[in-house]
Amino acid sequence: MRYLIYIIFPLIFWSCEQTVYDNPDYQLVFSEEFRGESIDESVWNFEIGTGCQYGANLDGWGNFENQYYLSENASIVDNEYLQIEAKEDTVYFTHCNGSFQTREYTSARLNTKNKFDFIYGKIEASIKTDLRQGIWHAFWMLPSFPTVSWPYSGELDILELSYRDQNVFYAGTLHHSGAPIGESYDYSNNTSYFDDFHLYTLEWDRASIKWYVDDVLVNTITRSSNATLDNNWPFDKEFHLILNSAVGGTLGGSPSFDGQPQYMMVDYVKVYQKIID
Repeated sequence: MRYLIYIIFPLIFWSCEQTVYDNPDYQLVFSEEFRGESIDESVWNFEIGTGCQYGANLDGWGNFENQYYLSENASIVDNEYLQIEAKEDTVYFTHCNGSFQTREYTSARLNTKNKFDFIYGKIEASIKTDLRQGIWHAFWMLPSFPTVSWPYSGELDILELSYRDQNVFYAGTLHHSGAPIGESYDYSNNTSYFDDFHLYTLEWDRASIKWYVDDVLVNTITRSSNATLDNNWPFDKEFHLILNSAVGGTLGGSPSFDGQPQYMMVDYVKVYQKIID
């Protein structure tokens, strides 16, 4: 039945303009709790490789990342949660330019493009992460059917956790035609934070975007408060969900795993949308 929900509800609610309603209720339109023995490929796509096959400018996934993505680095553990494993693991492959290359790390990246695409809502995930120099965990969104190139097409980062140069940061950021807008939070003095699952939430509508950690509001970006953003707002289109753990790159820095795999564990992902009573 849940797959019927995926198909029907977006048709009803994607047209909703949330900010015009007074105190509307949220309706659950997507729920993935990672029960079962394997990842549901009717919901999730695996992205494989170094990114070059998705565009010449995406080699290293556009961020100079060090990993090679493989589907086998993502699995369901104990019928309870998704586990993405980033590890030292040499891969030999033929690059898009025809050259023979290697990568010293592997990980996984999943998305819902063309399987669950939506506009506006409350998006949340319960996630627990390991953290070591060079890891870059992310729960984020890209437009499903962009008509212009990135970053003009937009990007919404719900969670980015990285450990670089002995500093730990969480960032909630949006990308658009101007400079990225967001906040970073330093967890380097609270490493026990990573012992547990935490709830990461984004509320997205026509007027603003809000980020929450464990139901605490940590950042708000209002469209009307930024002229560049208001005049080039790319967030009134369908987006899709992405989960991945990158290695290295612009936020990860130089990796140093010392043979220890790093994990991102996802208990659930849910999307709600507002409706009229």
